[in-house]
Amino acid sequence: MKDGRMGVVLLVALALIAVMAAPAPAATGDSVLKITGTTYTKWLWGTHRYDGSVYSFTTVPGEGFGDNGQGSELELFVQARVSKQVEVSGRIHSRFNQNEWTNFGGFGGRNPALENPPAGDCVGGDCGENDPRSNQYIKLRGIRVIFTPGYSWLNSATIGANDFGMFDPVVIGKVRYIDRDNASGLLFQGSALDRKLSWDATRISLPRLWAGPNFSTGNFTADDAAYGLQFKMVPSSQAEFGAIYEYVNDIEVQGLDNNLDNGTDVRPRFQNQVVGGKFAAHPDPKVDVSGAVYSSYAKSASDLAPPSFGTNGYSPVVAGRHFGQLYKGDLSLNDPLDVGLSFQFEGFSISPAYTSMMAARRETDVLLTEGYDAAFSFPGPDNAAYGVFSGNPTRIGYGGWDGTSHQVATLNVDNEFTDFDEPRAETAIGWKGLTIAPQFGKANFDLSGEFTFLDYNTNWQAWGDDHRAIDNTDYPATELDTGVGHNWRSAYAPFQDKTTKIGVVNAKYTIESGKGIDVFAKMKIINETDKRLNDVKYLPYVPGDCPGGGVDCNDVANNYYGSFSTSGLYSNPPVITGASGNDGYQWKPFDSISDDDRDLKYQMFSLGAGYQLTNDLYGSFTGEYYHADLQDGNTALQGYNLHEMASGTHKKMKLIGRGKYVMGGAELGLEYQANFGTFEPDFGTGYEPVVADAGTAASHHVPVGSLGFFGRFGGWNSLEKRVFQEQRLKAYMKVQF
Repeated sequence: MKDGRMGVVLLVALALIAVMAAPAPAATGDSVLKITGTTYTKWLWGTHRYDGSVYSFTTVPGEGFGDNGQGSELELFVQARVSKQVEVSGRIHSRFNQNEWTNFGGFGGRNPALENPPAGDCVGGDCGENDPRSNQYIKLRGIRVIFTPGYSWLNSATIGANDFGMFDPVVIGKVRYIDRDNASGLLFQGSALDRKLSWDATRISLPRLWAGPNFSTGNFTADDAAYGLQFKMVPSSQAEFGAIYEYVNDIEVQGLDNNLDNGTDVRPRFQNQVVGGKFAAHPDPKVDVSGAVYSSYAKSASDLAPPSFGTNGYSPVVAGRHFGQLYKGDLSLNDPLDVGLSFQFEGFSISPAYTSMMAARRETDVLLTEGYDAAFSFPGPDNAAYGVFSGNPTRIGYGGWDGTSHQVATLNVDNEFTDFDEPRAETAIGWKGLTIAPQFGKANFDLSGEFTFLDYNTNWQAWGDDHRAIDNTDYPATELDTGVGHNWRSAYAPFQDKTTKIGVVNAKYTIESGKGIDVFAKMKIINETDKRLNDVKYLPYVPGDCPGGGVDCNDVANNYYGSFSTSGLYSNPPVITGASGNDGYQWKPFDSISDDDRDLKYQMFSLGAGYQLTNDLYGSFTGEYYHADLQDGNTALQGYNLHEMASGTHKKMKLIGRGKYVMGGAELGLEYQANFGTFEPDFGTGYEPVVADAGTAASHHVPVGSLGFFGRFGGWNSLEKRVFQEQRLKAYMKVQF
């Protein structure tokens, strides 16, 4: 069969054979039905006063986000053991989304006296019963049947929903927690050689919402699937070996097939293959060694998927045809000197084109390094989505997310529908480096650290191919790498010459007083440089094109190959009269390879204490201080024209109080934050600042008469010192029954 459906037929046939060969269940009252459930109630409160959804963050259009609101979810688990060989399970689940208490059971729609007729997206549940995001619907999820026929070679066959967490996360990853069993397919698991050899085989129906180029699997989705086969061999307690293969097939109906008498042909839209091998050795109780190698192939049809991307393309996979690799090796020395001191070493390299469509998207950390902090999560200093444009409010908030980031081996990073107290994920595509992590423990004292050196396989000029136009690339740039921290989806930029050094020290000490006072502290330092464009042949205009002194630029493009030039990306500024009364350029001309240089010196310090106040209540308080001196290009770069510039000095303080109370089958938790800080811009020279008029002040929320400049696309960057204050709270109640 030309479309790969032979694999489906074989897997289904295998399932049917297993079912038919299994002994029939006894016609007795042996079947057992079990129903359990969970209720989860959440309160959000924050000083941004956003009322869009009962989640702190999402970028999904129309879904809403907010820092205020109350909502409840109900989840019922149904499990039935029909016989020793057959088990059925499923769940029904409501969603927070815009189902706030203020919807009054789903009836709280828009008030026609205020808006008639209703218009625009639903926000904060104002569509009421007319929309599933706010009508408090209950959704069927997680339906599956598990067969355990008792064969020596087949342990189980699962038909239906699964989280697929049994596979390797850099190839087939566990689905995010809110959709844990939304994925469905066929899963067969077996063993041999007295269980020294185990295997998993699967066919997963591709999620049409994100599992393909442009976050889509096209128009014909019914037969799109991912196939996986995994083996694990444990010949002894001292050695393990594994292998994995994945094949993703996204097909479309062949539009040129006009003969329908023999069916309709199909053709590939996107194909992806990954093959990997790994090993682990334990030659001594004090020594563990492991390694893994993966190779990927990806190809997308240029007429059914984007043939290339501009400088701001969105897609979870690269365009065209590519091979990629991922290498990782780990060494653990477990207290080799018998003094409580252990070491972990990890080396890794992930190529720019490594592609696994079904790799873990979040909640799985594939690298040892803790990476970047989640407190700085977007390009702008205030975490705005796209900071230079109006109508662009912050989403996650000034404090960002808590803690550090999980690294995932995919462009398809997913931080949607999260709250500020949850982990943030970031892509590690293109990273290569070495991490050394010592650990020391003695009595009540624990000390750990990390040193990571990062280089990048994406260190290139003009996307690594100067024979193509700057806006013709196979690599989706998404959020280009500007701002204080590493933007979580930015793996590529047209120009990069970057290195990163990360140093971390964590300490914890338990004071033996009362029930024990936990005292913990942390220091983190990041030094990062990126020369970006480092060859004069890529400068947009010929030398001296902008003479200065209030004289217009000549606009004579500098071509780096044939007729290709970067002048379309870095256009020249007009001459204006600035706030000082002098004539000059609206922004600095891009006439030096230093105009886009990045230099980050980042420090983070935290100190906190926790105490078991009662047998059921634990509380803690933490203070976190962040200081970042950043030069991230001047006004010639402008954050690649789209992002709010972040060059300058950033100071941020987070005061965090947490509590957790357990009573019977109920768990209650709370996190309160007071976040405040400043940003003092430093955008360099070579341009004339202007003052904000009433229109600019209203659309960009800056004072009338404040200094700033308008960029190439009309976005505004303020030059004034900014002072931030934010309070936010999340409380929850979880009851299992």
